[in-house]
This record gives sequence, structure tokens and C-alpha cells, in this order.
Amino acid sequence: MICSETENRGINDDLFNSLCQIWNGSPVLQTLGVKLTYLGPGEMGLKLCPGLEYTTVKERVHGGLSATLLDTAMGWAIMSLGHSCVTVDMYTNYYIPTFRDNEIIAEAQVTHMGKRTVVAEANLYNNKRQLLAQSRGTFALVADDR
Repeated sequence: MICSETENRGINDDLFNSLCQIWNGSPVLQTLGVKLTYLGPGEMGLKLCPGLEYTTVKERVHGGLSATLLDTAMGWAIMSLGHSCVTVDMYTNYYIPTFRDNEIIAEAQVTHMGKRTVVAEANLYNNKRQLLAQSRGTFALVADDR
């Protein structure tokens, strides 16, 4: 099993294994150390424990890293439905900061599936389940050009 630590919450095994393979082959996700925690139809979860290299002033995690996690979660929620996509736009609200060496969790779900675009939402939590940030994004469906 490619994602032995990832929970399959009800998607087709072939799609699940394919997505796990793609996840494990993604340079940015591997470089950042992001862990895939679950995939379900139109939903996904991930986590990261950011070190000092991902912080700014007073060891706060950089907002760009938070946005990356939210964007990734929303895109992968769409991919869990068997579609490839690219981000068109996203809007993010930041509520409280998080700091180095504190696990952060992103969870996303698809909220609207159109013929050409998809809307998804994601929440970012700390390990105490305090809401750190929320995001809503629009994604364009694209043909898989690999």
C-alpha cells in the first residue's frame, strides 16, 4: 500500500492508490513534509508540523505556508472525485497565529461541482482544534495532460 498511514473514507481503491502515488511523487509536498491523513469523496485532510524554517517574526508560521496548505487541501478534495484542477482564485481569512513545532491540520470539502469550475472550502486548525484560518476557492477543471 502506497499510503499505509492514510485513511480511505470511501473512494474507489484504484483512485485512492493513484492519488497516493501522485502525492508521494509531488516534490513540493515532500519538500514541505506534508502528510496526507485521509481522502474521501470530495474531502481530504492533511497535516504538517512546521519547523523554524517556515516561520517569520517570533516563530509564527508564515501565512503563505498556511495558504499553501489550504490551497492543497481544496485541490486534493477535488482530485478525490477523479478530476484534475488548477486554482482560479482563493480567499483566506486568518484568525489566530500558530507557531513552529505545533502540528497544523487542514481539512477541505467540495461545496459546488460545476461542468467547468468547482468551489471548495478548507479550514486550518492547530492540534487543539482551534480554528487558525478558513479559505474558499474556485478551481478550473482541466484535462489531465500528463
